Amino acid sequence: MVALINSNNPLPAKQGEAAGSDSNASVIEELQSFHCKWLRFCWHDYTSTARCRLMPMKRVLAMLEHGQGLDLSITMASMGLLQSDTMIPEVTGTGMYAAHPDWSSLRRGPAQGHATVSLDFKESDGSDVVFCPRTVLRKSVERASSHGLSFLLGFELEFIILEPNPEAGNQQTPRHRAMHNDAHGWSKTRAIAEIGRDGSFISIIDELLDTLSDASIEIEQFHPETAPGQYEVVLPPLPPLEACDALLRTRDIVEAVAARHNFLMTLHPKPFATSSGSASHVHVSISSPGGNDRQVYEPFYAGILKHYPALLAFTYANPTSYERMVDSFWAGGRWVAWGTQNKEAPLRKCQDSHWEMKTLDGLANPYLAMAAILSAGTSGVTSREILVWGDCAKDPAKLTAEEREQLGVTVMFPRDLKDALRALEADKALGEVLGHELVQRYMDVKRGELSILDPMSAEERREWVLQRY
Repeated sequence: MVALINSNNPLPAKQGEAAGSDSNASVIEELQSFHCKWLRFCWHDYTSTARCRLMPMKRVLAMLEHGQGLDLSITMASMGLLQSDTMIPEVTGTGMYAAHPDWSSLRRGPAQGHATVSLDFKESDGSDVVFCPRTVLRKSVERASSHGLSFLLGFELEFIILEPNPEAGNQQTPRHRAMHNDAHGWSKTRAIAEIGRDGSFISIIDELLDTLSDASIEIEQFHPETAPGQYEVVLPPLPPLEACDALLRTRDIVEAVAARHNFLMTLHPKPFATSSGSASHVHVSISSPGGNDRQVYEPFYAGILKHYPALLAFTYANPTSYERMVDSFWAGGRWVAWGTQNKEAPLRKCQDSHWEMKTLDGLANPYLAMAAILSAGTSGVTSREILVWGDCAKDPAKLTAEEREQLGVTVMFPRDLKDALRALEADKALGEVLGHELVQRYMDVKRGELSILDPMSAEERREWVLQRY
């Protein structure tokens, strides 16, 4: 249940603006320029479920014009809900958070006549909620800033489009099926030859581009990927909070545009056992002065490598994520390692402080995942961690025992989510920097998810994930 808090307090200012009527007027002006009928108030929970509430724009504008705040009263159980909307045992239905819009995140979309704004969760006294994913990332960025570090993140969004199933007619037959195009493949021109043919997904990419542009998302590239119906959108480098907001907006827009044409977009990490999986690779650069100095970026990435097994609990956040974690498949593999321009390494050095992390998929909450990653890297800088891992030029899975010893490639990733949660629980240093209360809540939610998914057969779980992500 979500209710509006009747507040006469002025709206929080947009970034760079002072609070008060001037900032309210700026928000009103921007909202009016959208010519939208609805405003979506959005948040992303611990199961990486996108949630929102809609308010008629007329009501939004009327409240703003009267100087009222737009805080939403949202149950505290929202940070302990599973995909079934049931609570984990560790939370109750008692208590409410005050969730207020971060107006700097206001954008058009994902549908015509709609605008979207992200919510930050606060306690009733205005203090931060320790469980709020956006707040966790913001605090991680602030902690890094206190040590002179700032970052740019660029996400790669991989997704698979399923087409309508003409044989669907009962509950046993899926409504959507894999797209059939023998020419489909990585960056193949022939895979986009259907542009202009009514009924093909590739024919609606102009609509997709326009909708993204209306939402102030100027993508860098779009191309077919290897699996049937698989595509990738390359997003621009942005500061961490903006980058995560943009990633989630892009997901919403791709899903909405596809659904309008009766396609289903899925982020399932491995929907087809014999095809490549889908990820959400992130490119990280240290953008602060001196960030390209090896004495800065090597300790940063050494911190990530040191905590990598625990980080996997945040980046591979669902049991199905581990179906994608295979060797020799450009998927990051099973070994903790790094390599310069090595697409088989989980951590790929591109240039100086610009590195790509491949062990992240669309079932992770990006705010929590990036908070953990940046915190681990920052701790590496503050503790002057040494990059004891060597530059791996080969597929880590194909190294000899002697080569592993020389390169320090001796630790394997957790084999499944249960092992990753145990690694997270054992990593007290990472828990200290993220907050033990937050880490415990996260583990409780993930174990709640496992209680739902473990009894399922492989096919039941596949369909369950397809319908929710």
